[in-house]
Amino acid sequence: MKNFNHILLPFLNKWQFVSKVFAVLLGLTLLISGCSVESKLNRSYKGKSFTEVIDKMGAPTNIENLVGGGTIRSYVNKKMLRETPINTGHFQYDEFNSPKVLRTEITQFFVDPSGKVKEIKYSCEYSR
Repeated sequence: MKNFNHILLPFLNKWQFVSKVFAVLLGLTLLISGCSVESKLNRSYKGKSFTEVIDKMGAPTNIENLVGGGTIRSYVNKKMLRETPINTGHFQYDEFNSPKVLRTEITQFFVDPSGKVKEIKYSCEYSR
């Protein structure tokens, strides 16, 4: 029988490389998703009393009663972001600026009838 190592080794090395790249990308994805605002809020407040949220964030902007007896307590934070110069990296005669935008952050706490936080939703929207 002939030795096929010269054919199999490059193929195996390529798959080992692909599997390592995949593992690194998967790890980075998990790291980035674990650092999101919503996951930080869930770690801090999920399962705890809503009074802890009030102590840290103040009174909610809006309270909505649910049919099952719970409530949705929302915090809305609006901030106008100013124009920012855009640098293209090349010499330019005219100045380019990004437009002013309004950033709206909405954080919703779903609270059960006993006052414990069941779920947290976070969203951020931009509008001109």
